[in-house]
Formats: sequence, structure tokens, C-alpha cells
Amino acid sequence: MLAVGAPTPAGSAIAARAARLTSIAEREAVARVLRRCVREAANDTIVWSSRIPLHRKNIAEAEQTIDAITLRLHSPLPVAARGMARLNRVINDGLGPLYAYGHGDLDGRLRAALAAL
Repeated sequence: MLAVGAPTPAGSAIAARAARLTSIAEREAVARVLRRCVREAANDTIVWSSRIPLHRKNIAEAEQTIDAITLRLHSPLPVAARGMARLNRVINDGLGPLYAYGHGDLDGRLRAALAAL
């Protein structure tokens, strides 16, 4: 709901979720995951893992946007829960464009999340 800009009434569960999403710890965690994805996508070594493989081409094409997002997440400026929710959706959607078997426009989704931050 936060990803589409749902209101956050004070004291509600959605307000608590918004506060957690915009926390420094969450911002750092999301930036860390995005940077790890870039590193792993650039690595030619095949690692056997139970994790869903990354979509290397999509990540390479979105690297500038990922860099802009990580800079924004590390900046002292506040972020909006809507943008953070969108980033979480990209990271956690195993069928999304971040992952090898997913579909969609990774750079477009990341640019939309960056604009919503």
C-alpha cells in the first residue's frame, strides 16, 4: 500500500511500517543489497547457491540508476516511504526484473522508486 502512496494515519500499523522503511538502518540495508547485486552481476564466477540468480544484463543496464539510489539513500536528506516501499518491492520480487527469470524494466522501476524517494 505504501508503494502506491497510501495515507499513513498516525498510530496505525502502516505508519509504523513507513517509519521502519525510512529508518537509517533500512536505508543502509537497501543500499547494501543494491551494491551487492551490482558486484555479483559483474562477477563472472558462477556461484552455486539456493538464491534466485540475478539478471546480470538488467543490472548492468541499471547501474547508473543504482548508483544514484545508493547516493540518495546515504545522503542526510529524508526519504519517502513510497520510494522505499518501491525499492523493497524490486528487491523482494523474485519474479521481477532484478532476477534472472523475472520480467519487466529494472531501470524503469528503479527510476520510479528514485523519483518517489
